[in-house]
Amino acid sequence: MTEEAAHSDSKQLAYLRGREDEPGMQGDIRWDGTTLPEALRRCVSKWGERELLVFAGERITVNAFAREVSRFAGGLRALGVRRGDNVAIWLANVKEYAVAEFALAALEAAMVPINIRYKREELQYALRQSDSKALLFCPSLLKTDCITMLREICPELTAAGRQMQSKTLPKLRDLIMVGATSAGMRSFSEVLCLGDTSPTCDEDEVRAGRVLVLQYTSGTTAFPKAAMLTQGQSLRNAFQMAKRAGFDEEDRLLSGMPMFHVGGSVCALLGAITVGYRLYTGSSFDAGETLRLIEEEKITAYAGLEPMYLAIRNHEDFQWRSRASLKKGWTAGTPAILRMVAEEIGIRNICSLYGLSEASPNVCIAHWKNDPYEKRIGTMGRPQPGTEVKVADPITSMPLRRGERGEICVRGWTVMKGYYNNPEETAKALDGDGWLHTGDAGFVTEDGYLVWTGRIKDTIRVGGENVSAVEVEHFLCTHPKIVAAAVVGVPDERLQETGMAFVQLKEGETATEREIVEYCRERVAVYKVPKYVRFVEEFQTTGSGKVQKALLRQKALQEQQQVNK
Repeated sequence: MTEEAAHSDSKQLAYLRGREDEPGMQGDIRWDGTTLPEALRRCVSKWGERELLVFAGERITVNAFAREVSRFAGGLRALGVRRGDNVAIWLANVKEYAVAEFALAALEAAMVPINIRYKREELQYALRQSDSKALLFCPSLLKTDCITMLREICPELTAAGRQMQSKTLPKLRDLIMVGATSAGMRSFSEVLCLGDTSPTCDEDEVRAGRVLVLQYTSGTTAFPKAAMLTQGQSLRNAFQMAKRAGFDEEDRLLSGMPMFHVGGSVCALLGAITVGYRLYTGSSFDAGETLRLIEEEKITAYAGLEPMYLAIRNHEDFQWRSRASLKKGWTAGTPAILRMVAEEIGIRNICSLYGLSEASPNVCIAHWKNDPYEKRIGTMGRPQPGTEVKVADPITSMPLRRGERGEICVRGWTVMKGYYNNPEETAKALDGDGWLHTGDAGFVTEDGYLVWTGRIKDTIRVGGENVSAVEVEHFLCTHPKIVAAAVVGVPDERLQETGMAFVQLKEGETATEREIVEYCRERVAVYKVPKYVRFVEEFQTTGSGKVQKALLRQKALQEQQQVNK
């Protein structure tokens, strides 16, 4: 069967296409033909004196934000940043991050987000691979002394003038530091002052198809790759995602998403610019502070990751902080987590979603009003308007039947241009028909909703049976005492491989390994039952919120080695 024939048979096949004429998505502008400078001008025209951003108590109006963006763009221009250049940003969620994102867009330069958890080798790799011309950073992040790390990478800094010349990073010329200054570096304030005397950027010549961000993948399975996402597709993605979630200009959105990830820099920030809600965010996630803000600022919507919702629910302030204003939100998580968010935290209009960096980033999201409650918490919704999704055979790429598990593939305006300076990996990810092969596994329900079930390779080979680790994780979360779970495969002499489950219990609960195993034995096929259960206080995650299963596998293997000695 040809792909065209398969599409015509889409009622039976695992193929979905978002409606271009979906109600509520049409307006007086087509966002994928828009640039960030144009979007900001529209924002100024509609909401100029209103608060736009609240960063750790610092409140910024639309007009004030636009002025600072213009000054910083002028300063970067004075330093020699031009169209097509790449500039790295190594910051937490602070005002300067948002300013830099829009300033670089005005110059048709791309931002290169640097994960704040990166160590020296990872930082060096990203700066070199991305050809970054400048770096915006702060003196310290988490427990990292950023200045010391940079001097270890570039010893030339100790004797550098205003522009550095490094053998390790030959393209890097300017280091711009927020909140302080040091030898060989400029301050953020100094660059702003340069912008006061620099010629105004010609923002009318900026094109929507120019790259906005080089977003590095999490790198949990391979060397990080930088997905190239454009200004227009990022704006459209953020706008349509916000509309599906029911966000509007009356909302106060608190985002726990890091801005070094597209969940923060695109979904949260660009949603504020296009839809007009007030955006609250902070330099680090803190459950107690989140609960305080929800109560005192009367937050109406929350955007976060599964571990954040768990931390909110388990915090000692949860019972006495009011959450009455909180009505909307989005996250990616198990049905058990989504139900907890809706029924215990109280976000009844929570929307589940599916996305990835290579798709700028949202592909599917449930509709806050039109989709039934069970679909909003039990599936990942339907594709965004204009986006195609199929669940295909990983070998032939042909759509499977609805209900059959295969690889999730995506096509349409939301898909990246490719990986920066990496044609080999680009060719692996994007086929000749324009389909992005995500490496994620899932299926399409009979009534046309996407369900994500994990990574294609996240399977455990148990005595000849392929077991989805995510399927077992979802099942474990149905246990009344378990709030989160992660399953990895460990060697087994008889079965080749078997499962080891790491589980996080709800606050105040206790359980035994035997209790969890017996719960599974009574309810699922024996080959899906984890042979081992280990209890954890919390899971270590990547900057984008993914459980670091590689660390869990390492821990499991080390334990087995100790037992076998």
